[in-house]
Amino acid sequence: MPREKTAPPRPEIDWPPPSVQTWRMSNAEKKRPLPLPAEPVGVIAVGVEGRATIEYLLARGVEEITAVDARRIEGLPAGVETVFGDGYDRDLSRFATIFKSPGIRPDHPSLAIARAGGSIVTSALSYFMERCPCPVVGVTGTVGKGTASSIAARALEASGFTTHLGGNIGKSPLEFIDSVEPGHRVVLEISSFQAMDLSTPPAVGVVLKTTSEHLDWHRDTGEYRSAKAEMLAGQGPSDVVVFNADSHGAAEVARSGEGRKVGFSTAGRLDEGFFTAEGKVVMRRGGRDEILPLDPVSVRLMGAFNMENVLAATAAAIEAGGEIGAVCAAAEAFESLPHRLELAAEGGGVRYYNDSYATRPEAAMAAVGAFDGPLALVMGGSEKNADFSELVGVLRGKRDIVRIGLIGATARRMREAILAEGPVHFGVEIHESLEAAMESGVDSLGEGGGILLMAPACASFGMFPNYKVRGERFRAKAVELAGARGV
Repeated sequence: MPREKTAPPRPEIDWPPPSVQTWRMSNAEKKRPLPLPAEPVGVIAVGVEGRATIEYLLARGVEEITAVDARRIEGLPAGVETVFGDGYDRDLSRFATIFKSPGIRPDHPSLAIARAGGSIVTSALSYFMERCPCPVVGVTGTVGKGTASSIAARALEASGFTTHLGGNIGKSPLEFIDSVEPGHRVVLEISSFQAMDLSTPPAVGVVLKTTSEHLDWHRDTGEYRSAKAEMLAGQGPSDVVVFNADSHGAAEVARSGEGRKVGFSTAGRLDEGFFTAEGKVVMRRGGRDEILPLDPVSVRLMGAFNMENVLAATAAAIEAGGEIGAVCAAAEAFESLPHRLELAAEGGGVRYYNDSYATRPEAAMAAVGAFDGPLALVMGGSEKNADFSELVGVLRGKRDIVRIGLIGATARRMREAILAEGPVHFGVEIHESLEAAMESGVDSLGEGGGILLMAPACASFGMFPNYKVRGERFRAKAVELAGARGV
């Protein structure tokens, strides 16, 4: 078994290091075609993105490829050399080119040594961005990235563009790089891990609500936000950044780069940008207001937080060349993605909502706020050292909650946080399984029914391989419970 690795010590350097700054390319500086990566090539940490990278390189005739990972990886193509287990990250300078996965810190000491020795360290996303022939919309933020990216892609498709959607949403852009043409559009969900050393900025950057996240990986909130700001660092005056003007963190990130700033707000008017006012969506440009054909009441996505995603995607799609009417119609009609406030089942007066993708406290808070009436919650998961204090305030103040069932490694800490300020008006229980928590939640709703919502506020690891498997388990149990209660 490979030994568990601890976080590497922090090098005494500023971030980004000069070696990263020298490869950052503005959109105006990009030149094509660019050569294939120099061999030998090392692919570090072989998950979904790593496998896609290997397949891409092999298809283009790159012969000297080594897969490098702390775990043993099965099912790799023939001809790919492997280095697994202890010491996998030693002597990376033997590679001319290194593709790192987003989960490997760009200032990992072994990568720093390799850069100093002349190795090129890149990522699938950076490699794609340097070669993409069409405008890219890059979406980052703490919550809502997948939804906003998907709406923007749908809106651009409705405007007549061939549109490619990928990135952190689950599809490596190397899977469609050969299909992209200059007249197309690409929409990428970009995490802080991916943004931290991104070599080329998107033509349209989008910064959603930004607080703090992944503090088990990032050193602090400042580094987390700085990592997201790197996505915009190379933008020039012809580029655009669409940002949540209601979020201090998003506004802070958006200051990076020279792109034109376009705000969006659900809280009030803006001097320039997109906002809701008097039940309408307004686009303000050059001092003039234009009411858009987008009715907030008719938006199919639930929750006030999803109106932020709709505004962000609408603004981004229009800035990327989308036709206003087509963009607004697509945004209004867009329905929820799997595992994002998804109605999983309904029966016997209970509606079962799967928000397994709510892996952060902020996302869980938004989900809780989307419902009125009796509410039973399933929360908890793996530990990311998240701050639950604001979430606890929302839970204690939500009078509709009747029961919270807690699961996973964070269950005890969450229960202590909820009860720290005294008794609450709802039950709080720790359960050994998701299914047990769901059964208890349904029982607490009684014959009158209500909502059973899974909004974990935590990642899934430990009990489940990922949030999708957790959501599928919830969905399966929801169908069973709904059937047992009857329609």
